[in-house]
Amino acid sequence: MFNFFVGAIATFSIAPNSFFPLIFFLGFGIYSISLLPSLKKIFIASWFLGFGWFSFGLYWIGSAFLVADTYHIYLMPLSIIILPSILAAFWALAFIFGKLLTPKASSPILFIVINLALIEYCRANMFTGFPWLMPSISLASNQYILQTLSYVGSFSGNLVILTLSILPIILFLHMPNKKLIFLLLFIPIFILFICSFMRFFNKEPLVMNENKKIVLVQPNIKQRDKWNIKKRKDHIQKLIKLSFEQKHNFENKYKIIIWPETSFEGFIPNELNLLSSISKKIIKNKNTTLIVGLLSQENRKLFNSLIFIKATGKIDNKYDKIHLVPFGEYIPFRNKLKKIANFLSPRDFSTGVKKENINLRGFGEIITLICYEILFSNEVNRRISDNTKLIINITNDAWFGNTVGPYQHLALAKIRAVETGLPLVRVANTGISAFISPYGEEIVKISLNKESVREVNLISPLDQTLYKNFGDLIFAISILYLISINFLMFYFQRKVSYVK
Repeated sequence: MFNFFVGAIATFSIAPNSFFPLIFFLGFGIYSISLLPSLKKIFIASWFLGFGWFSFGLYWIGSAFLVADTYHIYLMPLSIIILPSILAAFWALAFIFGKLLTPKASSPILFIVINLALIEYCRANMFTGFPWLMPSISLASNQYILQTLSYVGSFSGNLVILTLSILPIILFLHMPNKKLIFLLLFIPIFILFICSFMRFFNKEPLVMNENKKIVLVQPNIKQRDKWNIKKRKDHIQKLIKLSFEQKHNFENKYKIIIWPETSFEGFIPNELNLLSSISKKIIKNKNTTLIVGLLSQENRKLFNSLIFIKATGKIDNKYDKIHLVPFGEYIPFRNKLKKIANFLSPRDFSTGVKKENINLRGFGEIITLICYEILFSNEVNRRISDNTKLIINITNDAWFGNTVGPYQHLALAKIRAVETGLPLVRVANTGISAFISPYGEEIVKISLNKESVREVNLISPLDQTLYKNFGDLIFAISILYLISINFLMFYFQRKVSYVK
């Protein structure tokens, strides 16, 4: 249980608490487990460490089972117990492999760190992938250290955090040449943090284009009410009213008005006439585009979609969500588990077809993401071209109420902005909506559970970031560097044993 509390305390290094030094509790947990003699004890202790981290960090998922009648409270253990248990088992495997790969006379602590980073990479990419609550999210707790991710990305960021957490312990280990090992680990991290500090401290002034405006509309519609057909008219009127609040003379200026994911109850193509009417009420300039999150049906398939509407009411572009949420938007293995799947949900969403990025007149190329698609750095990075100017992420975090979930989601959006060097606009139904600079700054923000609208000028992207150029090659090089240090530790230990 000790390791459970160590893992739980470490989660307070993450938003919204963001007390970064608490991440060192992870290192203390890693060290204490590395001393255990048997594989059984290591597995149990490391599982509890992971369970503390994931259960405290992901408890907010359980809120989804409380906010709407479509979910059942007795299914909550699936999210608050079973999911953290599975994720904790991933960590336990990393500790087991670390111990197995280490000679008996040596400490497995560094191999454990390497394996944890590798297992986090696998967790983010295996099956459907779930890269939420990786240790690197703690880097978003501070504006200066957040810049490290522009150099190394989230997966190498895991290595940075895990290595940093064990650094003080290295000096207390009974091993030869431990000061040299400490320096080999400390110096790259120190240089990285200095570069990150200087990057933000000496950042170039943001170039804002007053002729390109973005409007964030946060209606704050509670999830219990969202699908209530009796309240649908009120919801639509609220969205229209908010969109009008920032109306002014903007002749010859380009403008995007953004509504959140599944903005109101309804489907395309059933709502085409309504959308045309709405756009004609809101849009008064040919250079203005309304972006709406809405469900759509096509060839008997159901999609979670995002559409671009012009003043004429015509849908210019449509993006269907590609990376779906398991158990939220589809039930895995539905054909083999029909009774259970139909009980949980009668119908699955379909996966959208990958298309070229949307090129919007006046704004350039835009990457569109729906909900938790913002988590997947590899997929976002693959969609970037030299012409990409903006990332738009619409979401509905109303499922998660007043928990830490929306704050973590915002932190992940900041990480994507910093990694890619692109401005990012995030529009959420109940919050937290924000326009984020390529440095991860909140240029404008609408707080959780607030009904509001904000307008902001588009910011130019940065020319390049190291991570955008090299992607996960940096992670591979970092892994090889730590493996070489680990073998150096083994060499020193073996040499001392030979002399004895």
